[in-house]
Amino acid sequence: MSKLKSSRPQRKKSFDSKIGKQIAVSFCILFSICFALTITAQWMNIRYARNSALAIPQSGTPDYSANNPAVEYVYAGNRLLATNSSGKTAPTDLAVWRVSTGTWYVLGDGGNQTTQQWGASADIPVPGDYDGDGKTDFAVFRPASDDNTTCTWYILRSTDGSWSTPAWGFRTDKTAQADFDGDGKTDVAIYRPANGGWYVLKSSDGTSQVEQLGNSTDTPVPSDYDGDGKADAAVWRSSNTTWYIIQTSTGTTVTQSWGTSSDKPVPGDYDGDGKTDFAVWKSNGVWSIRQSSSATEFAFNLGLQSSDIAVQGDYDSDSRTDIAVWRPSTGLWYIQKSSTNTMRYEQWGTQGDVPVPAPYRR
Repeated sequence: MSKLKSSRPQRKKSFDSKIGKQIAVSFCILFSICFALTITAQWMNIRYARNSALAIPQSGTPDYSANNPAVEYVYAGNRLLATNSSGKTAPTDLAVWRVSTGTWYVLGDGGNQTTQQWGASADIPVPGDYDGDGKTDFAVFRPASDDNTTCTWYILRSTDGSWSTPAWGFRTDKTAQADFDGDGKTDVAIYRPANGGWYVLKSSDGTSQVEQLGNSTDTPVPSDYDGDGKADAAVWRSSNTTWYIIQTSTGTTVTQSWGTSSDKPVPGDYDGDGKTDFAVWKSNGVWSIRQSSSATEFAFNLGLQSSDIAVQGDYDSDSRTDIAVWRPSTGLWYIQKSSTNTMRYEQWGTQGDVPVPAPYRR
């Protein structure tokens, strides 16, 4: 009996040990599966975040530094200066160029102020992100002494403080710098009213691009109307109130009737869908915008066309162009913020200055 009794506990202990091992193994397998699923989910979230280039920024304090530049469609007024693959949209800075001294005055995000002397009184300011670092560069177009001599662009690079002097265009041309090749850099470009020619010096490979669109009375309005990340050659013809665009996505020319003969073109991405909207500023102060997302009109009254200057831009960093004007007589900026539907008033500049708003990020 003693042997039988002494052997039973040993069998039970062995049986319990096997059950314990099986439970332990099952727990390890379950933990491994959960861990693998967690890692996979995190990887998918990271992958999704990296590919969500046009996602609306989340709440929090964005980083607009040069070392961590935001990625967005960079507009200055109606021109698409550059395209950067997306993250956070940097706000348009208030800025003026003082003709008398060739000095740039920038009022940046958070009230930061920057002053830069660059240019002479006879120059034309042509800001743009020519070096692709996500910061707008100070630049001027210097007309030659006669109609047959090539003019010079003077570009101060924000990356390292060096400067370049490409020779491009004649003094009878109109400057039309924009990102035509979609490489994230502003291309030196002009529109020639005499023959309706567009002449672009592509930053991606240094070659020239020539397009034919427009006539001597048209207004050049290059921007990204088809949403492919490249600026399209485009003009607005007041005589028949028609917009003409060569779409880079298809290579075809499209037209859109919008506005009246006394209007001023003020295109921009007002609805935030990644496409430039046809828009005009009427003599009575009304901004009439054809939203590309819905093909419907949005109208807003701001400014006096006879005395104010249109300075539309994304001042509140919500990826939508804000309706805005600058009043030379007082130096006041009137900005209708699309994010809050409230008006921002700011005094910056004086009579005789040229408004040059853009995301300088200084």
